[in-house]
Amino acid sequence: MKLTIAIVLVTLTLFCRPASTEVCPSLLYVLGNLIAGTPSSYEATLEPFSPDEDMKEATSQLKTLIDTLSPKAKDSMLELMMKIIQSPECA
Repeated sequence: MKLTIAIVLVTLTLFCRPASTEVCPSLLYVLGNLIAGTPSSYEATLEPFSPDEDMKEATSQLKTLIDTLSPKAKDSMLELMMKIIQSPECA
């Protein structure tokens, strides 16, 4: 799973050229960690944004729910993100 997230994050970065997208690369990194990262790596990606306690609790609950998904489901979510980013709608 760690290799998967590394590949996805590198690919997302390559496709997220400032001239072609309005999606912040940091958001994509956070989403990648939400889906495929560990709870601690996900929390670390949020720290630069100084979330308050309610935000931390809500995102912790979301991460816990996502972690109940199968690895195949998580991979499918990451594949869908890639398809969306590469689609003409995001060009």
